[in-house]
Amino acid sequence: MVYCWNCGEKNRDDARYCFNCGRPLKDNAGGNGGEEKENPCPEVVLRGDDTENLDMLTPENFLRDMKTLEEYNRRILKAAEKFRRRKIRKKDFSRMLENLKDAISSELDALNDELVCISPAVMEVTVSCHGDDPVILEVKTGADKEKLQGYMGMVVNKMAQDAGRGNYEKLQGYMGMLEEIKREGKEMPETPAPGEDHEEEFKPPADASWIELCPVCRKSSLEPYTEKKLMGLLTENGYRCTECGAVFAGKDDRYSLQRVGDENNATWRTYAHQALTGEEWTRIAHGGMSDALQREHDIKRWLDDAAAGRVNFREPESPVILKKNERAVLVLEGVSFWEPRAVRRTIGTYGGPTVRVSKNVSLRLGGLQARSESQEELKEIDRGVLVLTNRRMIFAGSKRTINIDLRKILSIDAYRDGIASRRENKQKTEYFLNTDSSGISISVDGRTYDVPVTGPVLKTVIEGMIRSL
Repeated sequence: MVYCWNCGEKNRDDARYCFNCGRPLKDNAGGNGGEEKENPCPEVVLRGDDTENLDMLTPENFLRDMKTLEEYNRRILKAAEKFRRRKIRKKDFSRMLENLKDAISSELDALNDELVCISPAVMEVTVSCHGDDPVILEVKTGADKEKLQGYMGMVVNKMAQDAGRGNYEKLQGYMGMLEEIKREGKEMPETPAPGEDHEEEFKPPADASWIELCPVCRKSSLEPYTEKKLMGLLTENGYRCTECGAVFAGKDDRYSLQRVGDENNATWRTYAHQALTGEEWTRIAHGGMSDALQREHDIKRWLDDAAAGRVNFREPESPVILKKNERAVLVLEGVSFWEPRAVRRTIGTYGGPTVRVSKNVSLRLGGLQARSESQEELKEIDRGVLVLTNRRMIFAGSKRTINIDLRKILSIDAYRDGIASRRENKQKTEYFLNTDSSGISISVDGRTYDVPVTGPVLKTVIEGMIRSL
């Protein structure tokens, strides 16, 4: 048994933190806690072979290679996410980490065979961590922007040569590919946070309990504690981890993470002092996330899919007559239509002396000058229903009907409660407000949420419809 230097409580021989007060037991050894541990995982940069085939560099092949890079980037990040979700014993960490590096190297070797024209060395993978906890493992993927810009320049020159030969049909097709290449050639993302993997959602075993696996270190079980506070007037119940010093204080059916031994831990940075249910802590302990964070990630994922035109909307009943092959997407009631209108104001000024004739009687000599000024102000024009289809946006009010072809929309500004739309052959900006009074039900991997149709949501859906035209 080991006695705590702070409170005198007896603890197990292998305990690192006091079961009673949570203080680190290593201070017993004479204050050697300041010794810096050797990092078991120094930063390692992995790259593919620096080989290229410029003879095969065409817009078609370059676009294909960019899609291949994106696919292998996703596969590498997915392997890193699975590693972070595993429960790994301390003595096995180095071996498992080497296996992960070997798996990444195998993916880079396979990338060498898949790329047609560009060098696999444009993609690099950095692996690093700050301890023996797989949760804080960092795997970052990046692209060599200078190399990619060089390839882009070669592609543009190829297009110019075709134009010089009069091959205009081929050039027109290249221009479309060039726009797609620019969209594909963005910087590759970093390793997603725990639970951010969209392809596969990790679910803990049906009989799993967070008490059996600490959500912070994922190495030890939790032990219950009871603590008296305020001179014994209050009693606090909860759970402690003797491995990492995490303390979970209970209140009703929820537990909040009050303190940990290492405040750089990812779980502490994300969930410190948040009161969560046991079910939520169980998911976190097995690589998932809390309900609130899951909702945030799901809504962001749905918006990304909607912006790309990949969401299939349940068709509502439309109050307007639809054209052939046209279907309704959103029907928003109580929307107000605003438009800038010129307002004229008259301002008068008096000039001249005032002569006092007698008590309470004065004569003013001079004249009154007046000038008129005109300025634009937003004015509510009408209220009605706003219908978004896969081709049009229609506002039907009591006094005004507006029919907007989605292909003629130039830009959209999003506000908290609506949008501002600018379109061809229309000088004034059109404002559609109070859209957030309506909601939409979205579903992601079987989880359903009711989301208000705010300006950013409506803008995203409209942009997705435009991309699908």
